[in-house]
Amino acid sequence: MPPPPPDLEKSSAPLPDPSDLTKYPEGGTRAWLVVLGAWCGLTASIGLYNTTGVFSVIISNTILTSSSSTSIGWIFSIYAFMDFDDGGDVLYSAWDDVFEFLYRWIFLAFSLLTGLGSSLLLTPSMACVAHWFDVRRGLASGVAWTGGGVGGVLFSLLIQGLLPHIGWAWCIRITAFILLFLCIISILLCRSRISPSPHKNATSPWRATLPDYHIFLDGTGAMAFTTLGVLFVDLAYFIPITYLPSYYLSRQDLPTSSTISGSAAFGYQLLAILNASSCFGRLISGSLGDHFGHYNTMIISLLLCVLSIFALWLPDIVIPSASSSDSPIFLIIFVIIFGFVSGSNVSLTPICLGQLCDIRDYGRYYASCYTVVAFGVLVSLPAAGGILDVCGGGGGKGGKGDFWGVAVFTGGCYVVALGCFVWVRGRVVGWKRLVVGASRLCFITDTALGLLAPPVQHPDRSVPRPLSG
Repeated sequence: MPPPPPDLEKSSAPLPDPSDLTKYPEGGTRAWLVVLGAWCGLTASIGLYNTTGVFSVIISNTILTSSSSTSIGWIFSIYAFMDFDDGGDVLYSAWDDVFEFLYRWIFLAFSLLTGLGSSLLLTPSMACVAHWFDVRRGLASGVAWTGGGVGGVLFSLLIQGLLPHIGWAWCIRITAFILLFLCIISILLCRSRISPSPHKNATSPWRATLPDYHIFLDGTGAMAFTTLGVLFVDLAYFIPITYLPSYYLSRQDLPTSSTISGSAAFGYQLLAILNASSCFGRLISGSLGDHFGHYNTMIISLLLCVLSIFALWLPDIVIPSASSSDSPIFLIIFVIIFGFVSGSNVSLTPICLGQLCDIRDYGRYYASCYTVVAFGVLVSLPAAGGILDVCGGGGGKGGKGDFWGVAVFTGGCYVVALGCFVWVRGRVVGWKRLVVGASRLCFITDTALGLLAPPVQHPDRSVPRPLSG
């Protein structure tokens, strides 16, 4: 009779030859300096991507004015693909036709070079924190991931404030200098402690972190469905971030000439509000995950994402406005709530992956997951742009009603992601324990007490183990 499946949140087993390296510091100056380095790296990589909504408005309305939403979407989707894919050079020969409708140098500089640099920065920034924290990994990762929100606030407001005065070129140069400073700090502070475990086909430590399709065939389906869930999370997450300023301009019926300054400024500020809200979501969700389980917290955050889109954003789109001066109160509430909960699930995905494997195998699991996810992100924005064109108005330049298809598509992706994570949690620990664990997150009192209580070290949790049948 096969052994029962392990608890996804708590179960672990020691390695055959345990060493002191698996005794996590759980704090100290060196560990928190690593978190600071990761914070700088995520500010530079994810923070820049969280500003793509600003870039999208400027490029589509002042540089590539004759391009469709689908064409513009390829710039940012390929950037996202390069960001999340560990071997992005596949694109250099595959997209010759893209240059027929995209401004060549924007595509080369932003989509390819910036995306590749972000990819090389993103992976170690996320992984190094796990080498120093176990029990408090959610909190430490949440602190590091706030960098993505801070960067989104910083760069969007920076461009909004400087663009009318110094122009597009110098805005990009100043942004590049800030990124250079952040990258230097990240390189100096990010350090790993644990070498990757040897792999039967690996001839070097670097090869031991390459994607491996065998990990999807573990007999439980946990890794496969988690990867599928992460794919739909990231597919949905970047759509509101990219199209939010454009939606605001369409909602308020603002002309193209207003897209840089004036009354359109609030469109940029909405993106800053979303990123600021995501900072709190990332920080709080990490601590909640440490106490109530990261998969439980992930499920709740995905459910709230679905509700925020279908209960707040979609009604704001489909309900006709009496005039262009109508208060965007529903939109503001949506931005705050969606920023909080979407920031939560984005920061929790690497931790959920880490619970499926030994820390020494994390690089291989992460690479395998995000190689698949990158292809989903690649088509997300062009797909959303195509939906926007089909729904009418041509890229959101007709009216706010054009965006109903984009909202439904985004919400549908979150529904699929929610189903995947619920399936994994229920499959591994049983449906009864899933319901009990998730319900605990609904009580504000328990949440408050959990945040105040010190974390408790579980004797069998120091090193997670791969799931078995």
